[in-house]
Amino acid sequence: MNRFIFSLSLLPLQFFAGLAASPAQAQEGDMFTSKSAALQRAKHLKCSGVFQMGDQWMPCHDFSAYQKAIKNEK
Repeated sequence: MNRFIFSLSLLPLQFFAGLAASPAQAQEGDMFTSKSAALQRAKHLKCSGVFQMGDQWMPCHDFSAYQKAIKNEK
């Protein structure tokens, strides 16, 4: 019985954690090891160019343009 009540008390936390994870998951899925793969994704997002973050590549010419593109994608 106590485990059940404890599990129910975690539901709101799991819900909000899921909401917070959405942008991070989108960003993680759009980081590529090759510039050409990021360019292909940029075409799909209808933005231009790519930019480098560390040793990986992301679509669009900068992060602001990327955020706008993924927002418009939905």
